Amino acid sequence: MSMSSQEKRGIQRERNAARTQEALLDTAEEVFAQSGFEGARLDVIAKRSGYNIALLYRYFENKEGIYRAVIERLRAQESVSLGQAIEPFITNEAAAHDPEQVRTFLETCCTWYFYLASRHPSLLRLLDWQIGTNMSQFPNIPATGEEVQWGEAAVGFLQKAQAAGHLRANLDVRQIIANMFLLSAAHMSVLPPAAEMEEIARKKTLEDLCQKVVEMTLYGVFPAPEQRS
Repeated sequence: MSMSSQEKRGIQRERNAARTQEALLDTAEEVFAQSGFEGARLDVIAKRSGYNIALLYRYFENKEGIYRAVIERLRAQESVSLGQAIEPFITNEAAAHDPEQVRTFLETCCTWYFYLASRHPSLLRLLDWQIGTNMSQFPNIPATGEEVQWGEAAVGFLQKAQAAGHLRANLDVRQIIANMFLLSAAHMSVLPPAAEMEEIARKKTLEDLCQKVVEMTLYGVFPAPEQRS
């Protein structure tokens, strides 16, 4: 059964609305990263995106609304990616009791966190704003159910590995996870902007930095076991 002209126009309007919202969110992410939540202005977001500010209010109501949408979009995208990366370990009951599997799990997590920072440099700038200003200025955005699910699954895996003697008993496994991201952010902060590097050179630099994050997380400042005499 073919669609009527009215139905076709309705579908086209929905597609146009989705494209408009994505363009507004892309621009808002840049503006919030540059100016922080307090310093960001809706008229600047609208002007840079090329859309009328009335559309911004229609879709997001106010500045807090579009900020929430920016963060929630990022979280939705990356929680799926994280789940895909760690699910093979989480669903394998024996993995947390195998030291090589535990090592590979940590390497996988380190790599994921590093490329999260690489994919979303604006996220690092937003975190800088939050660290450097009064946190109460930023809207409180609770984690999604999927974020909580995968986060707790990672914690549970490391706790099992710790109980099996594969991680130091005096470490807080949540701090291990936090350190992965903080080390990634620190290394990304020294990387020149993409515009200043050729694609091949940038890829090689990212790979080298990622390896440093993995090594620092797993071994600290001491040689890896295979490097010790």
